[in-house]
This record gives sequence, structure tokens and C-alpha cells, in this order.
Amino acid sequence: MSAYNPVFRENKNQKSINQRNKSMSKGVYIAITLAVLAFGGNWYWNKLNKRARVERAWQEISGPDTIQKHQEHSKTFNTAQVIKVTPKIYCAIGYALANSIMIVGTDGVVIVDVTESVTSGKEVLKAFKKITKKPIKAIIYTHNHADHTFGASAFIEDPKKMPEIWAHNDIIRQFQRVFYTHQAFMKRAMRQFGALLTNTINAGIGSHLRLNSHDSSIGIVYPNKLFMGKERDIMVAGLKLKLVHIPGETADQIGVWVEDQKTFLCADDIYKAFPNLYAIRGTPARDLLDWTSSIDTMIALEPEHLVPSHTRPMKGGKYIKDLLTTYRDAIQFIHDQTIRLTNKGYHPDEIATLIKLPKKMASLSYLQQFYGTVEWSAKGVYNTYMGWFSGDATELFPLTPDEEATRMAKLVGGANVLAAQAKDASKKGDHQWALQLSSYALRVDPDDVLAKDVKVKSLMSLGRRQISANGRNYYFTSAMEELGEVNNEVGDEQRAMFIQNVPILNLFNMLRVKFIPESCDHLYLTVLFVFKDTNQFIRVQVRNAIVLIHDKPSKTYDIKVQTTESIWRQVLSSRFSALSSMASGELSVEGGMLKFKEFMGCFEAS
Repeated sequence: MSAYNPVFRENKNQKSINQRNKSMSKGVYIAITLAVLAFGGNWYWNKLNKRARVERAWQEISGPDTIQKHQEHSKTFNTAQVIKVTPKIYCAIGYALANSIMIVGTDGVVIVDVTESVTSGKEVLKAFKKITKKPIKAIIYTHNHADHTFGASAFIEDPKKMPEIWAHNDIIRQFQRVFYTHQAFMKRAMRQFGALLTNTINAGIGSHLRLNSHDSSIGIVYPNKLFMGKERDIMVAGLKLKLVHIPGETADQIGVWVEDQKTFLCADDIYKAFPNLYAIRGTPARDLLDWTSSIDTMIALEPEHLVPSHTRPMKGGKYIKDLLTTYRDAIQFIHDQTIRLTNKGYHPDEIATLIKLPKKMASLSYLQQFYGTVEWSAKGVYNTYMGWFSGDATELFPLTPDEEATRMAKLVGGANVLAAQAKDASKKGDHQWALQLSSYALRVDPDDVLAKDVKVKSLMSLGRRQISANGRNYYFTSAMEELGEVNNEVGDEQRAMFIQNVPILNLFNMLRVKFIPESCDHLYLTVLFVFKDTNQFIRVQVRNAIVLIHDKPSKTYDIKVQTTESIWRQVLSSRFSALSSMASGELSVEGGMLKFKEFMGCFEAS
């Protein structure tokens, strides 16, 4: 054998390389395995740690618990059922947050309010169909709130033959107001109704809000019949109905008077609970004098049956008259006493603590503060008349919350001192002060474990003592957010669902509140959108860092975009859809792609 054997040497080298590669692969495999285990172990440890913190928070909260009162109140609406009010009127309660009401006519039915989701709407319709197979001839929206309108498509039996859909003319303006603030509004609504909690008892006026689960899609259908003024008589499905404008809970709210049944459908002006004269989820302050006037209208009709859109129907002329009288008087009492104390120079926070319902009113079952509260209501009245400013000059140009927290920490010697004092306050049962101190500390140091534990404990302790389900749910949800147990951000699925359901003009109107002036205040541009499938024209004009929306065609524009409504909704939902739509020719741009891209970059994501 030759001393030099290149083949043998190559094989020997290859064997060495293979061994080295095998060793390296084994090392890489071990490293990856350890990394996966470390990640998994860290994730599992964090999960266990988080769960332990939640359990510890529940164990450590102190003070009285109102859970039994809430459980008793839940009996009002926690069983899904259809209640026969009269031979023609049926009320579905317990299927969703709000009731849905069916009025049976000679050749069809009228549905009043459609719940908050298509899922619950279908369940209600299925229950109604067991009573009668007559077709739906009309739908009536008592007002704009989601729990009365978002399930509408479930009740559209034949899209080619739409029923009459009635509402007050002001509902269009109210819808747009909600759409403008939908991101902030939905966050607060999820807290108020406890929609993200696993242990929600109720939502104050209904069992629960079905807007957050994966199977609860929304199906908004805009009204095709609007009326203005105080009243409107309609004849539908052989029924003579009177639509009555009864502003209170909302400015667009209407009731339905079924004269031959001596029944009034009072929408959200009456509950078996103290009314929500101000809603912490975020609403304009309600006009209490309008509300009392609306109840006076009901009293004048002398109904024998009263059917609210939340809680159970009531019957008996005298009982209803007495209830309505006391209910409206309680509302007027809050209004009048708030104004009296305002004129005496009290701060709105002081007024909220000073006003108490008279003992007789406070003892009545239908004025228990399971939903609204006297304190929040008084602040709402103050804001209606006086606005945000209390009159104290310190509020004219106050420090921001972060600035105030930083200075408070410096004053006492650091955020850790604030956290320690918060813990001390918590031990003494002073949970509001503990909440404020721990919140200061967390603004300075968001990773302060002690401050976070105290804040969570304070939120939960305050929550368990609340009679109002709104307050209870809001405190508990806020605590779970602090612990990272719930995510209250609007997800991609909810965002896409919203974009698909809102009318196209409303989506464009929302651009006004999505404009980013910090980077685009230089932009002066007009973009004309042409939707080929609906023959609709929308012109977007940007000037002076504001956005103007016009729904008429124009010969004057800088950029022209041609597409369809469905494609544009996809573009708003996904930037990838925008690129693919342009590539396929489903969306065309005249006037410069770079300029259009700059225009689109001036708006926050929907």
C-alpha cells in the first residue's frame, strides 16, 4: 500500500468532519432544547406566579362583600325565557344584556330591539318562532346602544325583502358619536360590564354583555325609516303603533305605545335599579329634566303594562303609575339638589358625597343602586351645567398625572416610600388612599412589585363593596388588567368586524379623528374616492391639519382612487390587502402613488 493514499486520507478527513458535525449538531440540539425548556419553564413559571398573585389577591382583600345582594338581583334576569305580557306582546329576557320584544300582528310581527350580537339575536328569534311563524315585517330600535342594535342581521329573514327598520332621526348622529370614540369606549364598556371577567355575577341590568366572545359577531343594519319630532303613528303587520320620543338614557330614545294592549315599551328610561344618569363607560351627561319629562309622558298614557328593554315587565295601572312617579321624582331630586349645592359653591366631588336619596326612596326595590349611583349622577349633572372646571384655579392648568406623581414621590422621599405608605393604608382598610398612593408609585416606577400588589388589592377590595355592578365590574377588571390576566385592547378580529359592519361614509368620517398633525400638518390635499359597486363618491380634503369629508362628486381633486366598498374595507383591515389589491388592479390610483401613500400615512390605524 502506498504511503500516500489520497482517497483514504479524504475518507479519514470526511469521517472527522462528520464526527465534528455530529458533535456540533448534538450541541446545537442541546442548546435549542435548553433554550426551549428555559422559555417554556419561564412561561410556565410566570403563569404559575401570575396565578398565585391572583389567588393571593383574592385571599387578601378585605371589607364587606356585596356578592349576595348581586346574586339575589340576578334572579331578575338570569334565566333565558320569553315572558307573555299580553296576547300580542312577548318579551325575551336573559338571552343577552338587553331584552328583545315581539309584537304579533295579523300578518307578521314587529321586533323591538335586537340584542348586542348576531349569536344572541338568533337565539331570541328561535324562541320567538316557537310562538309564531309569522314573518318579521318591522324592526324598531329604541335607541343607538349596541345591546339594542348590533344583533339586527339575525332578524333579517330575507335580505332581498328588507323589513321596515324604524328609529328616531337622531340615531344617525348618535351612531357616529360612538364610532368616533369606539376604541376608548369599548375599553371602558368591557370594564363596566365585566365582559372580560370569568366570575362576573351580572351587568346590573342584564346577565352579561355578549360582545367579547369569539362566536358573538355583530350585524349592524341601518334604519330605513326615520322620524323626527315627538310622535309618529305607524301601521305595520296590521298593528297600530305609536312611536314616542322619550329622551333620557339617550337623546335619540323612543318608546312604543300599543294602545289596544294598554302597553308601553319604555326602552331604557326605567329599570328595576337606580338609573344610569351618568355611565362610567363614557357618555355625554344625560339631561335629567328631559328624562323626567319623558316619564311624565308615560304616566299620562296610563299604561296597564310597562315593558322595559332591561329587567322584567310590570303590570297593574296603579302600581305602574306609583313606580313611574317615584322614579321620576328620584331623578329630579338628584338634579335639583346638585344645582342647589353647586350654587352654594361646593366642589363636584363634595356634592357627590353630600347628596343622599330620601329614606323612603332609598328603600324601594326599583331604586337600589345596582346600576347607576347617586354619586356619579350628581357629577353628571354638575358637568351638564358647569362643565369640567370646578371653579378652583388650581384646575386651570394642572400638572399631568405623571408630573404630579413624580413630585409626590420626590416630596416623600421616593416611589418606594409611596408604595410603603400605600401598603400601610391598605392594612388599615383605607383602600381609596392606598389606591391613589400605589397609582402614584407605579407612574414613577411601573415595575414596583409592592405598589402593584397594593393597587390590585385596593381595586379588588373597593370592587367587592360596590352595590353597583358597574362599579364592581370596573374595579375587578382594572385589577385583572394590572395583573396581566385580561387584555382590554381592541383585537384584530374585533377591529375587522367593526370595519366590515360600519357604513362606508361613517368609516370615512372617522378619518377626522385619526389624523396625525405632528407629522402631517404640512399636507394640503384632496382625494376623491369612487366606489364602482355602489356608485358612491367620497371626497377627503386635508387642510390646516384637519380633515373634511364630502359625500358628493367633484371635478377638483389631487388624487383619484377607484375601487369597491368591499376592497376598501379590506384595505382598512390589512395593509397586505392594499398591496395585493393594487397589484391585481382592484384598486387604482390616479395622481401619484407616492402622494397617495403619504396621504394614507397621515392616519392612525382604525
